[in-house]
Amino acid sequence: GHSQCSFYLVPLDGAALPPFLPGQFITFAVATADAQASPLVRCYSLSEPPDPKHYRITVKRTLAPASQPELPPGQISNHLHDAVQPGDVLKVKAPAGRFVLDPNPDLPVVLIAGGIGITPLLCMLRWCLAEQPGRRVHLYYGVRSAQDQAFATLLAELVQTHPAFRLH
Repeated sequence: GHSQCSFYLVPLDGAALPPFLPGQFITFAVATADAQASPLVRCYSLSEPPDPKHYRITVKRTLAPASQPELPPGQISNHLHDAVQPGDVLKVKAPAGRFVLDPNPDLPVVLIAGGIGITPLLCMLRWCLAEQPGRRVHLYYGVRSAQDQAFATLLAELVQTHPAFRLH
């Protein structure tokens, strides 16, 4: 399947989700096939600005390295891609993390990302464009190939609609 996929998470009780700072992540505990084993814990950056109705993460499927095919693929990323269906219930902790955007609108923002590492920065970028549209934002984004560029269409759209945003 696709190398990256976004997941929208909504609260079971329908209550508003707590806000978070752009750049923060949420932590998942995923049970494995081995009932005796501890759940596997993984953190994924929130890839969209705060919304009280849902959180979004964007997960890249982790394959075994081409140079070492004997190594296992990423357990959680492949589980999310292959096994999780709409309506499934996942164990998730509240947003956390100190890698967050300085909200001072007088400071220009420089974001540097590679591959799927763009997810927390995309959240920061979209928050800035929505909340501080006059703030200068430069995104330097490196990828191996055009196929590896996450959110290409969205980024092109944001460049067209936000004069203070520069994509490098």
